[in-house]
Amino acid sequence: MSDIPKFTLYGEGDAAIEQAIQPTLALRGWNELTNSEKEIAFNQLENAGWLGKTNEILATIRYLNYRFLRTCPGKNVHKAPGDDVSLRRAAMKDFAEIFLNEKNEALVLLMLSKFAERNIGTDWLKMAKDREGEKRTECVDKAFYFFDRLGNCLDHIFEQFAVNQLVTRNGFVPRQDDKITEQLYKPTLIILADPKWTTVSADLSEMFVDYREQRYPEVITKAHTAVQRFLQISAGEEGRSGKGELSKLVAEAKAQNIIPTNRFIDPVITAIFKYIPSERATNSTAKPALKDTSPSEAMLMMNVVMILLQFCLQNMK
Repeated sequence: MSDIPKFTLYGEGDAAIEQAIQPTLALRGWNELTNSEKEIAFNQLENAGWLGKTNEILATIRYLNYRFLRTCPGKNVHKAPGDDVSLRRAAMKDFAEIFLNEKNEALVLLMLSKFAERNIGTDWLKMAKDREGEKRTECVDKAFYFFDRLGNCLDHIFEQFAVNQLVTRNGFVPRQDDKITEQLYKPTLIILADPKWTTVSADLSEMFVDYREQRYPEVITKAHTAVQRFLQISAGEEGRSGKGELSKLVAEAKAQNIIPTNRFIDPVITAIFKYIPSERATNSTAKPALKDTSPSEAMLMMNVVMILLQFCLQNMK
């Protein structure tokens, strides 16, 4: 019997060929894209059908105008007649103008993240709160069905144009090495999208925003808060606070086997829980900082926290 032939595309798996077609770029901010690159990215959103979601686009622009009335990012919507057709057309113009021409990178990313949020099924999330096990997971997945599809589209755009952002169910996070993204951030944040972890997700989202806006001491503060809140919820003691609370929560997490104890794991966990409060004491805004916090120190803290959360979540299954 003859072998079945398998056709191989020219250059498939050959990094040199891929580089010759489209050279790899270093990660960069949105504002570093050229006008031509932004137009290609915008057309990709349109080709994928997302610009047809006029309800979500209008709600996004209205949100920006309400939150930043003095700046009034969506001037066409603000001046448009009250009829539905005019408002939708005006919102589309504003969305395109901000996407293609806005110089404030934070505003562009906020607009895209709000647009993504508008694609989350809030009714399914409410139902998830009253469900358990597989039914709860099913409700959460249905809630994020359209969000995940839009997130994949935006992630493809960000990856192709080397934009330093990644879309997750918890918000936009800094893009890192692909292995860190795929094996650490994405799976952990998918689990944390469960309504049980709403407050933890909020802390992490603020942490990512602080990093993006270069408030590195705040990153340390939010990271510590997220870990404390996670342990409080895990131990059924959300809302407690006080001196030495983190160490008490760690002890409770060990007692409940959320953090297993053995001679291999203990030294690592001990080191992590010494590192987090130490960084908070020296680099955060919770106390007078003893030195400036660097981007790499803030990134390290975020990664350590994500590793810790992933480890604990795996043991809670």
